[in-house]
Amino acid sequence: MSDKTILIADDDIGLVRLLELSLAPLKVKTRRAHDAMYALTLIHKAPPDLVILDVNMPAGNGLSACEMMASDVRLSRLPVIILSGDSSDATLMRCHAMRAHYVRKGGGAVQEVKRLVCRLLSIHMDDEHNPAIFKN
Repeated sequence: MSDKTILIADDDIGLVRLLELSLAPLKVKTRRAHDAMYALTLIHKAPPDLVILDVNMPAGNGLSACEMMASDVRLSRLPVIILSGDSSDATLMRCHAMRAHYVRKGGGAVQEVKRLVCRLLSIHMDDEHNPAIFKN
């Protein structure tokens, strides 16, 4: 089993579950947060290896949470995937400025997130059921 941990912060419980099912073959541990403030609390207590954030959530905005992480020396190198239906120029520019990876919610989003997770955490899928972690 991988020792990698991913925090998924989204108030859409169905989408969170779908992401967890999609990422299960990668043998990563997942944690959930259904609002931005709780996500930040979890990140500060035990930083994950990667964070997936929605933009519009209760108790704060995912982009604001990402900006707070980016300004924290201990968290600034955490890879972040922004998964949102908000594809405004302002959102895309903020993601770019923070070096966050943007994925638009909708068809194909879950597979795109999975591909990004593999790349960002250096996980290679030999086939659909046999993930292998790259060793340096």
